[in-house]
Amino acid sequence: KNSPLQNFCHYKGPVPGDDDFDENNAPVELVVNEWAQGTSIHGVPYITDSQQWRIWKRGIWIILVLVSTSFMIWQMAALITQYRNFDVITDTQTVNAVSLDFPEVTVCNSNMYSRSLQEATGITEPKTNEEVLQISPPRYINRTWFNGIEIDTEQVWKPKIVFGLCWTFNTDMKLRRPGYYAGLKFWMDLNQDDFENATELAGGLVWTLQPGTVVSVHKTVSGAKPGKEVFLGMDLTEHLREKQAPWARCKGEAPTYTQFQCRDDCFHAYIRENCQCRELQDMTDLSFPICERSGEDATCKALALSSEDEILSKCDCDLPPCYELSYQATLIEVDASKNAYTNMANAYNKSEDYVRNNFIAVTVNFKSMQYNRLTESKGMSFSQLLGAIGGSMGFFLGISLVSVFELVGDLVGMRLIPRLYGHKNLYGVGSRYKLD
Repeated sequence: KNSPLQNFCHYKGPVPGDDDFDENNAPVELVVNEWAQGTSIHGVPYITDSQQWRIWKRGIWIILVLVSTSFMIWQMAALITQYRNFDVITDTQTVNAVSLDFPEVTVCNSNMYSRSLQEATGITEPKTNEEVLQISPPRYINRTWFNGIEIDTEQVWKPKIVFGLCWTFNTDMKLRRPGYYAGLKFWMDLNQDDFENATELAGGLVWTLQPGTVVSVHKTVSGAKPGKEVFLGMDLTEHLREKQAPWARCKGEAPTYTQFQCRDDCFHAYIRENCQCRELQDMTDLSFPICERSGEDATCKALALSSEDEILSKCDCDLPPCYELSYQATLIEVDASKNAYTNMANAYNKSEDYVRNNFIAVTVNFKSMQYNRLTESKGMSFSQLLGAIGGSMGFFLGISLVSVFELVGDLVGMRLIPRLYGHKNLYGVGSRYKLD
């Protein structure tokens, strides 16, 4: 009766147990078959054991192993492709905060310059920041409250040149109550009687930004109309983006870097180089004069704006910051009551019509003490890839790390390769039989 080795590979020579079998000079067919009978890879021992299993049953096992191997390779290729896409996943978490840091609030008058000061100084188109200050409207924020307590307006509002001379509020005080009766409240006086002739809109412009962020006229701004009681309800979103390359699709951190600031800097540089002047809010190089709002400067700026997409495409501003706080403001406004008009008129010795046409009461606060935290993380890390590949190999063929060593280390490394150097032992290098 033939042995399993002879039945599998049609080998007719001596086999282990025969008197004339030489363990140290075993044919390669027997070496492979002896390894196959002891491997932990599913299905291989059944395929190679012709003594116990008929040909049709071995054929079934061959088909099962081939199909399983095909599916395993397909899934492993898909996993590797998924890993090499370096995708990120975003987790959204709603955070219930006890207190919140208040954003930086910047307020501008829709009228940039005072007509009376222009006439007094003879400056209609300022060339320097000093000239801007000379013709800007006087402080137009009259009173300020924070968390229901009135505070010194002159102390808490700092000047900033953005859209003319604007005013910025920044505080270290925490916000603990949302809604209309807390947060920041201020009154502003537009003084339309002193508007420039070219000014077409009357109102206040309000930006709510992460503290330290450069104000951009291209960022979303809320407008408050005169004679109204305005509430700006804010929703806060905290962005935590994946920083590790190659998954990272961000750079820097706000407020040091933002996309708006990057684009503004890029566009400002183009204006300085091609128009030989600077935009009003561009503080990069004060040696350039401020661009005029008419004439050649205005024409040059208009041409630049028509090519803005092309200009910005050459800038490295496509990626958002890795860390950023963003505020989405919802504006709600109602008419002030007649009593409010009367009280304001008496307090500032103005007529009710003047109050109705110039005064704005603005409240800025969070809608709730909840905010959203968006956290990016790796879609698949290398350890997750290894785990997924291991799971696929185990599911389809029962292959583990030890099985890989059996195939690569034991069969190839310790049995087949040594044969090239004359070591033809049936069990390979490390067996108890001595080699010649």
